Amino acid sequence: MALMFMMIINLALTLWVLKVLDFNSEGMGQLRIVPGGLQLLGQALVLDSLFASSIKSRRGQPITVESSRNFTVCTRDSQGFVQSRLYLGHDRLEVNVGRLEIRDSRGGLLLSATPDAVSVGADNLVVASPAGATFHTAVQTPLVRAPPSKQLVLESPTRSLEMHAAQSIALESRAGDISATCLTTFRLRSIAGAIRLDAPSIYMPKLKSALPLPSSTAHSHDPHHQNIYQLCVCANGKLFLAPPHGACAAREESLICR
Repeated sequence: MALMFMMIINLALTLWVLKVLDFNSEGMGQLRIVPGGLQLLGQALVLDSLFASSIKSRRGQPITVESSRNFTVCTRDSQGFVQSRLYLGHDRLEVNVGRLEIRDSRGGLLLSATPDAVSVGADNLVVASPAGATFHTAVQTPLVRAPPSKQLVLESPTRSLEMHAAQSIALESRAGDISATCLTTFRLRSIAGAIRLDAPSIYMPKLKSALPLPSSTAHSHDPHHQNIYQLCVCANGKLFLAPPHGACAAREESLICR
């Protein structure tokens, strides 16, 4: 009699568990057993680790993964060591991989990052920040161009700015001016070639003018020659202006060539 009573109690508890967990021929509740895996028709609350080879949403439906603190995805090798890691926290996204690639919908490379280099595969790299871009080391690029109707400024606030090329460096302004300003000395140097100034007009408005020599005083009051000077060169290469008539020289006591 007691054994029969225990069997009835066990059967009742089993039926109650089946009812509570909603067991049926297809699975348990909204969890269905399908060929190749499990199908969930609702939301799932994972209290610990979840191991799966593939997680997919229903056709035409989005998939949402939520976490109250952070979300971490890791991949491991055959020996169980972590190969790559994706961490999404409260205020940051951290990716630990050997090589990071971002591609477009057609598979084209947009950005590639390795410990050795960062490559941008897009046609243009646009820096939209009002402060521009700051580089602490060298920059190698075949073209530096400002956006349409915008100015291009290359600046080193506290140190020097250098441009090197194996063949040539071209500076071109198709619809405006090119301005180069410095505080002390501005040098143009050609080691094996020449420096060519090719323009219809060349202005040097602040060249110093030598005082007229005694032999050129006869023409000092000629109004036709007051705005015309000779362009002279000192032995050290310094340029200066001299009166239009007479020798292209300065007085011995003049400091114009020093």
